Amino acid sequence: MFGYIKPFVPELKVRDNKLYGAVYCGLCKSMGKTTRFYSRAALSYDFVFLSLLLSSLRGKPFEVYTGKCGLNPFRKKLIAIDCDVLRYCSAASAQLTYYSVLDRIRDERGLKKLSAKLVLPKCRKMKERAKRVYPFDDKVPEELLEKLHMLEDEKCASLDMTSDLFGELLSYYFRCGAPDDKARTASLIGRSVGKYVYAADACDDYEKDKKSGAYNPLLYGEGTKADKLKSAFGAMCIWADRAAGELALEGCEGHEFDISDNIMRLGMVDTAKKLAVSDEGRKNKKHGKRSL
Repeated sequence: MFGYIKPFVPELKVRDNKLYGAVYCGLCKSMGKTTRFYSRAALSYDFVFLSLLLSSLRGKPFEVYTGKCGLNPFRKKLIAIDCDVLRYCSAASAQLTYYSVLDRIRDERGLKKLSAKLVLPKCRKMKERAKRVYPFDDKVPEELLEKLHMLEDEKCASLDMTSDLFGELLSYYFRCGAPDDKARTASLIGRSVGKYVYAADACDDYEKDKKSGAYNPLLYGEGTKADKLKSAFGAMCIWADRAAGELALEGCEGHEFDISDNIMRLGMVDTAKKLAVSDEGRKNKKHGKRSL
């Protein structure tokens, strides 16, 4: 369900793009140290964004060094030095990866379900290691996910209701990583980002879920597919704008803020456009016509 919170690279300054890459690599290395080396397979853009956001809210810029990546040991690159923010985001990633695998076991069938069961023990160990970094309260995600599963079992047609529960889930992890005086802002941003991620995933998986029979709120209720995707696009743009507005109200400065702002105001909207274009819209896009 993750991987939709990305920057809009054409509008990033060169130095900001380099910092984004450094944080990405730094988070990967931190995950290896904090929640076991195999947790790095769960690295996603979403937690790079969370790292930048928390750094901006804390007012502590990342420090970087020139090092090498294990996947490309012959090329040196900028890497963010391990710090509290990266370790916290490594722990939060491990927690949500564990619950994501549980969700796959619940929803998938065949080989996909089997593969999820096979990786679950590793994910459980990641989750245990995460608690050494931060004492997460397991009751919060478990209760929220239980409520979400109830709505899914009822075939709820409301994207707002279902996405709201996932928004509350991310709100918890955003809030826990922020300083006390910025916790409310982090919570509000996390809620909007969570709602966006859930809607983005629903748009992205529309055809796959329709074929497999898996739950997707966009498959229920009245209206055509195109109408539902356009409605989801509008909602995603609103949630992205709300998140950006909350961060702007804090008056943060620095490169971490600039990248976070780019992600919310431009990157999330760009991704929403790509996901919410209907089949007819894709045909129009190929011919240079506007689809939305």
